[in-house]
Amino acid sequence: MRIHVFRRLLTTAGLLLALALTSAPAIALAADNTPSSTSTPGSGTGIGIRLLDVPAATQTDPRARSYIIDNLPPGTTIHRRVEVQNNTSSTQTVQVYAGAAHIQDNSFVGDDGAAKNMLTTWTSLDHPTLTMAPGGKADVAATIAVPADAPEGEQYAAIWAEIRAPADPQTHIVSASRAGVRVYLSVGPGNGPAADFSITSVTASRDKSGAPSIDAAVTNSGGRALDLSGTVMLTAGPGGLSAGPFPTPKTITLPPGSQGAVPLALSPTIPNGPWTVTITLHSGLITHTATTQLTFPQAGQSNNVPVSTDPLIPGWLMIMIAAIALLGAGLLLWFLLQRRRSRPQSHRAEITL
Repeated sequence: MRIHVFRRLLTTAGLLLALALTSAPAIALAADNTPSSTSTPGSGTGIGIRLLDVPAATQTDPRARSYIIDNLPPGTTIHRRVEVQNNTSSTQTVQVYAGAAHIQDNSFVGDDGAAKNMLTTWTSLDHPTLTMAPGGKADVAATIAVPADAPEGEQYAAIWAEIRAPADPQTHIVSASRAGVRVYLSVGPGNGPAADFSITSVTASRDKSGAPSIDAAVTNSGGRALDLSGTVMLTAGPGGLSAGPFPTPKTITLPPGSQGAVPLALSPTIPNGPWTVTITLHSGLITHTATTQLTFPQAGQSNNVPVSTDPLIPGWLMIMIAAIALLGAGLLLWFLLQRRRSRPQSHRAEITL
């Protein structure tokens, strides 16, 4: 796995404001503000971090293998270990801390610096500062202690590993880079509200260059944040053509109760159609499929069409079907017994020698 990092520098106006308000060095972060534990120990450059502890109950959930995801009743404490890696060629002083995060524009975004929210105040690290040799690794234990009076709801944060370069003597700017592990924490009794989503419609488009794409409209109908990705398959096209599956170019994050669009980029050579389009999206262990018929428009246009989603049988209906099946089996058994009893018995004469 690799660390996803992008560079974001302060604007000139921001630098002037920072220097005017304080004599402390300004900080320019080279940070991945969509924290993920997708780093490979010993490969790449910079600082890496990955989750080590996965609860037994969520071993099969791919999201739980990368992120800290849990539902905790108030008054509960959990412990999770992360591994920090120094993939640089020099000794580094690494700061490890919890920073606030939020979901914005369908992305999980880490706030600047060690920003605080309720979740970060409940989180502590046993080694907030590490001195690491080139290629070195270190385990850090994170403790999340939810107070007894904590409000119910879902909160977001990240466990960051950060390094900083010395301040530039001319500009007083400090360059910093960081990598992080996401934290999704729901506070409430029991197992908390279930995660779920629905695919409501799709929009087929062509950009000005004629390249086709599909946007799947999704509603987060559950009580937990989702990280959505998937594929789209095109079948029954012109002349019996099929194409795909095409993967989503990025993962979309949706908080509970929100709506968003999951983009699906396609091959630019795909004709207009008509096509049978099958979209499969998943978040962790939750998977839904939607199917529709669509024709791509001309360049610069879009078409919005409804979808047929995967059938879901209500629980009460499943119970009724099972009861009818049992009743039918009982009636069949009773009928066979009655038929056997009413059958005439044959008698054979006994011969005594």
